[in-house]
Amino acid sequence: MVSSEIYWLTLSTILTPLLIVPYAVVRVRKIGFLRVFTSPLPGDDPFDQEWAHRAYRAHMNAVENLVVFAPLAIAVVITGSSNAITEQACAVYFWARLIHAPSYILNTAFVRTIAWFVGIGACFVLAWHLLA
Repeated sequence: MVSSEIYWLTLSTILTPLLIVPYAVVRVRKIGFLRVFTSPLPGDDPFDQEWAHRAYRAHMNAVENLVVFAPLAIAVVITGSSNAITEQACAVYFWARLIHAPSYILNTAFVRTIAWFVGIGACFVLAWHLLA
């Protein structure tokens, strides 16, 4: 059985590429399936629909934050310093990211911002635990 930290890291890692789906569907419908592989990245060619561009940014933000979360969660497991606090921090990170994405896409800035701070706060809890 995997540790709780690895469990939540795995769910967070699965969530991140799933965030591609909304804006990928829009992109395929706009330029066609084959051209998706040869055309510029969505960030270089903004979407016609604002929500689709926000979906792209939500995905990119998830990637940017996973780069911070993953090594911390792995370090907790490798060092054997897992406890109830680190387990909860990893769960909180996942749920914050799960709230962040749709709130970004739906343009609910207040909820999105709070979710982002909660997620990054969970990362700081892991880092503090490793350094303390």
